Amino acid sequence: MNIKHNKEEILKKGMLLFRMNGYHNTGTNEILQETGISRGSFYNFFKDKDDFGVQVLDYYTTNSVNYINEVLSKKELNPKQRIIHLFEIFIEGYTKVNYKWGCLLVGMTQELSGINELFKEATGRNFEEFIKPIAHCIQEGQDAGLINKDLNSRAMALSILGSYNGALVLMKSGLYQEPLDAFLEHLKKTLKA
Repeated sequence: MNIKHNKEEILKKGMLLFRMNGYHNTGTNEILQETGISRGSFYNFFKDKDDFGVQVLDYYTTNSVNYINEVLSKKELNPKQRIIHLFEIFIEGYTKVNYKWGCLLVGMTQELSGINELFKEATGRNFEEFIKPIAHCIQEGQDAGLINKDLNSRAMALSILGSYNGALVLMKSGLYQEPLDAFLEHLKKTLKA
């Protein structure tokens, strides 16, 4: 029997596994079982587990950045409001899953970037994709006089993402909502013109 597999569905299931369990705590057998794919079919799509992990990371980033672009392009809100709204949406998502998982990119960076060159390159490349739309929206707000100009838009985007990702790490440590709320307050002050 020849079963056709949808690569996007395989990546989506891998993304959920890695978000829930982490990369090292997710074995290839678990991936095969969850995706319903045979070992041979898996290796037709991916060279190895690392290749699968990088492709999952790219899939996650592409979908996340598409969503970020969608939210940040809504002109009924000004650029400052759009950025705050984006992070409010993200935080609401973590609340809905009872803080069981955070950002896949942050998790994989923490788990793998210091020990695996393939993931170091992939996480850096993927973070760049997150920085661009946020920096662009900040620049739009700075040009309109709505966001402070103490830092250039890229530096401000890096600072915001660093603070947000730190809040996610603290969230996962058991502090749950408190660091997310503190991040939002900090974000509003950071963006203030």
